[in-house]
Amino acid sequence: MTDISTDYERLRRATVWTVAGGVGLPWLGMLGAATNRVQPAVWQVVAAATVLVVFSFFYVRGARIMVQGEYARREVIITGALALLVVVLMREQFVVGAMSPVAWIALAALNVSRTTAALLGVGMAAVCVALSPMGVVFYVLMIGLVGWLSRFQFWFWTVVKAAHDGRDAKAKLAVTEERLRFSRDMHDIVGHSLSAIAVKSELAARLASGEAASEMMEVRRLARESLKEIRAVVRGYRTVDLNAELHSVRAVMEAAGISCALELPDDGLSEQVSTLLAWLVRESTTNVLRHSAATSCRIKVVTGAGAVELTVSNDNPRPSRGTAGTGLAGMSERVTALGGVLTAGQSDGQFVVRARIPT
Repeated sequence: MTDISTDYERLRRATVWTVAGGVGLPWLGMLGAATNRVQPAVWQVVAAATVLVVFSFFYVRGARIMVQGEYARREVIITGALALLVVVLMREQFVVGAMSPVAWIALAALNVSRTTAALLGVGMAAVCVALSPMGVVFYVLMIGLVGWLSRFQFWFWTVVKAAHDGRDAKAKLAVTEERLRFSRDMHDIVGHSLSAIAVKSELAARLASGEAASEMMEVRRLARESLKEIRAVVRGYRTVDLNAELHSVRAVMEAAGISCALELPDDGLSEQVSTLLAWLVRESTTNVLRHSAATSCRIKVVTGAGAVELTVSNDNPRPSRGTAGTGLAGMSERVTALGGVLTAGQSDGQFVVRARIPT
């Protein structure tokens, strides 16, 4: 059986080199200059080749950043400026200069919206036409076509990456759920038994005398110590890291086709408050997945004025059935136990869950 992780890593490397392969276009243009009847001056060739070396370095680095899921803003700006410099240097050699902007749009159009990609393409084409008016049709067609093809090829990678990240996030959530189930069962079963042993041994000590009484009191002490240790272990199992939970939830959301924006707190939170917020985030986003047709979700955590406020909002909520779910009731109980307030309901086409907890 093929290892999924191995296939994923192979696809990631293949995508990096496919994106980075666009850097070869201007070099092919340089080779094409040898067939032109009007040969460029030696200094032009040397200068253009030097610029393309720097262009290639930042282009490949930008490709790696893009595949990681970020936008390589600095690399896009640098390669864009260098591409225009090649156009200026090789103005008489139209094909040589034209390939650099075409290669640039293949990188710049990734990890941005369609509108942004279109604006980048139009802007680059306009500047190139101003520098070299003879290439109007070429620039418009090639920049548009290459930009679209690059985005289409990269789209396949983003779909696979979202599915892979969502699978990992779901696995982590499943492990967390099992840990919580284990801690709950341990507390309920073993904790109850140890409490009963402690009470019974204390009663036996009162009824007994001498050495038997002291031995029963020792049994009582051991039972209470064991109960204390089990509660400490259970507390550790029930502690959930807020930041890890937020990023796991975002991965699950995006795997389900829901864009998820996060605003995380700058200040550190206590373990108790952080764990509660993680529970609220999990329950709220579960409701988003089950009880809405959401396309976007926003999770915001703000601290200040002696309190922390969590807001989870999503679009396209389904009509209320008139009764509050057990999830919301459970969240409200947890928040109230810490002296906080929880509200939930529809507002301006959004379903908003807001919890304010004293810190």
